[in-house]
Amino acid sequence: MLPLCVAAFLFATTLAFDTPTIPLNWSVQYPCAVDFGARIIAGVVTTQHADNTPATCIERCDAANFTYAGVEYSNECHCGTGLKGTPQVAPTSDCNMACTGDPDLSCGGSFRIQIYKSPALPPGSWTATGCFVDTPTQAAFANPVHTTFATNLDLVSQCINFCTHIGLPFSGVEDASDCQCSTGFAAGAQHVAQQECNSTCPLPPGQGRLFCGGFQRLETFKYDF
Repeated sequence: MLPLCVAAFLFATTLAFDTPTIPLNWSVQYPCAVDFGARIIAGVVTTQHADNTPATCIERCDAANFTYAGVEYSNECHCGTGLKGTPQVAPTSDCNMACTGDPDLSCGGSFRIQIYKSPALPPGSWTATGCFVDTPTQAAFANPVHTTFATNLDLVSQCINFCTHIGLPFSGVEDASDCQCSTGFAAGAQHVAQQECNSTCPLPPGQGRLFCGGFQRLETFKYDF
């Protein structure tokens, strides 16, 4: 028979979990918190998954445009829009149930939840900030994140929504196709006449078209905090 101290050490090591990967620039809000029957996450949608991990739960919540995610009771993924007050912090040792998708990771416990938050900007408004030169040698935005969409229908709204979702407060569209997001303007960004942002993209049927930047010209917008 093992000495009591050795047995206790071996048991403790079985409860050790790896640090999970947190995707999509989400962040850990509470490594372990108390949950309750009415749920600590506001507007919650709870689903159960055989592949549940913090990462897969975050990806599901992010794809559904939720801003909070939580894993609980091994296989539960909780997605929601906020928190009902300040959660009561629990010891990380309370989040002692292995994830169904990876036994080396913890996924909460019985009424114990690990909570994660999206980088998305809170609800707010956006203001047009004009037309800027955007060339390979003279960028309008600092370190822009580029994306395109399946269609350029109402491209400005699509781009603003995307930038809001990834938490970047500057948005811009170029040549009716490219969407850019950034933390701000590049050093020396050159403002030009609005007429140079002369590419157009369609609005929904019957609503006409709108200007969506131009060739090497970025139509820009800033989030108002």
